[in-house]
Amino acid sequence: MKITKATLYTDNIEQMKQFYLKTLGFSQVSETDRSFAIQAGASVLEFELDPLRTPKQYHYAFNIPGNLFIEAKKWIKNHISLLLHEEEDEIFFENTNSHSVYFYDSDENVVELIARHAVNPTRPSSLFVARDILDIGEMNLTTDDVLGVGEKLEEIGVFQRYGSPLKGDSLNFLGEPQDGTHILLGPAGRNWLFSKKDAITSPIMIELNHQHRIQVDSSGKMQHELLATKPLESAFKRSHGKIL
Repeated sequence: MKITKATLYTDNIEQMKQFYLKTLGFSQVSETDRSFAIQAGASVLEFELDPLRTPKQYHYAFNIPGNLFIEAKKWIKNHISLLLHEEEDEIFFENTNSHSVYFYDSDENVVELIARHAVNPTRPSSLFVARDILDIGEMNLTTDDVLGVGEKLEEIGVFQRYGSPLKGDSLNFLGEPQDGTHILLGPAGRNWLFSKKDAITSPIMIELNHQHRIQVDSSGKMQHELLATKPLESAFKRSHGKIL
């Protein structure tokens, strides 16, 4: 499973555009009078204006090359302050053999750079810039109907990591570990690591493998649309020559 596109909502299009295009240097791939989209490796991340200004809080992660964590950390620190947890500005996850750093974007969404050392491909570089991001590696999906939404995702082949049963009162990592991509399915009210932000049921659209479109509204209800009748070769494979 790969997240080929995600659409998030914002009250501040111009501020978000300034942050992602000017501050961090992402490439813009589309724009309307109420939205813009950036290229995040093999994924597209779109921000759309929310005219209703509903409460929102997102957490997402960008996959980075497994050998460029130090370089990526230096890059992001040159542009914005990192978030801290117990006075540390990075974390190592032993169970996934990965390093991460966290920061806020201009909407104070919790954004993560994650180097999965055993899964993400490597690149021969001593520097890191926005175009070195591989793809969207994680995207939160917050709803109080965790089990109901989880069952609908299972129907399209998106299962809990390691085959564990879904838990309605905690965070579930959906997706195969070898793909390096997860939907973070959980209830509202839980705190996001390295931040003072709690999860909020927020409108979101996620496209998987150019094949499935998942939409969750501000009440946490999910809709699914089939975009293709056959699995398509992922953008990740086209960009990097393999699917992990």
